[in-house]
Amino acid sequence: MRSYHYKQLKQLMLPMETVNLIAKMNEYKGKQELYKQQAPQILKALKDVATIQSTKASNAIEGIIITDQRLKSIMANESDLQNRSEGEIAGYRDVLQLIHSSFDAIPIKENVILQLHKELYCYVAIEGGQWKNVDNVISETFSDGTKCIRFEPVSAFETPTAMRQLCEALRERIAKCDIEPLILISIFILDFLSIHPFNDGNERMARLLTLLLLYQCGFEVGRYISLEKIIEDSKEDYYETLRKSSIGWHDNKNDILPWVHYLLGTFIAAYKDLEHRVGIIETQKGSKQQRIHAFIEKKLGYFTKADIRNACPDVSEATINRVLNELKEQHIIAPEGLGRNAKWKKI
Repeated sequence: MRSYHYKQLKQLMLPMETVNLIAKMNEYKGKQELYKQQAPQILKALKDVATIQSTKASNAIEGIIITDQRLKSIMANESDLQNRSEGEIAGYRDVLQLIHSSFDAIPIKENVILQLHKELYCYVAIEGGQWKNVDNVISETFSDGTKCIRFEPVSAFETPTAMRQLCEALRERIAKCDIEPLILISIFILDFLSIHPFNDGNERMARLLTLLLLYQCGFEVGRYISLEKIIEDSKEDYYETLRKSSIGWHDNKNDILPWVHYLLGTFIAAYKDLEHRVGIIETQKGSKQQRIHAFIEKKLGYFTKADIRNACPDVSEATINRVLNELKEQHIIAPEGLGRNAKWKKI
């Protein structure tokens, strides 16, 4: 029978790789206030981009695809929702914004998680805010259409007790401050996904809870860089490390390290991206055209205007178009395709 007594983590001997990842995270955490002082306008622009990217990526992982134009309209709450997919996107938008604005007033309790899940599904016919009422399995579909069961989560009957024990275990250790917070966050999310407490929306809830816990522990990178986008780009590693760390989970014999290292690596990748973007602003302050030139110079392969907007979020569309046209006339870059979806390459 699975137990959730996180006190045993006090005896956990961490390998040097884990220790180094934690040290790097805390080093980046120390730079956050410096970024806020040096580039507040850039951080605001990055936050707007990250919110849109996070909503799009987290739903894309679940197979919900939407155009950028339609997504921006939904994010700005400027149009009626047309189907269930758009309703799920709008729900994620609302919960994400709630966490951004009120993370310090959202305790990790089972009734709070139920409320967040209810908000996640408030625009669709599915009844959110309830634990699963049927047993579920995590399966994998192969290219030939066959399926195999990858993991059997906690039963529907055991789920309310498991979630209560899980939340109590986390709160107890956070209150005692005797275990590294980043390890606690990683194990809590692993256990949440292994319980799989809802009929639908478990992974989206896991990503939202990850962000919430990071904020509560002082790690704010997810506010400016989309963690969900990084996970989407590495989802094969995401599922593989989750599989490895789930083996033996029911008997408390699972190896947590593949999952811990993946998650910490995701956070560090986000911090590196943030440092790079803020660093570009510091070294090339006052020259938006130079920053576009620098981005294109370092870019390998194709790029789009959307890539430039994400790298330089405070630069206007008109400036981007002007620089692209100038470089095109100078035969430095060339477009492939037309209009909004055109790709560019260096000649």
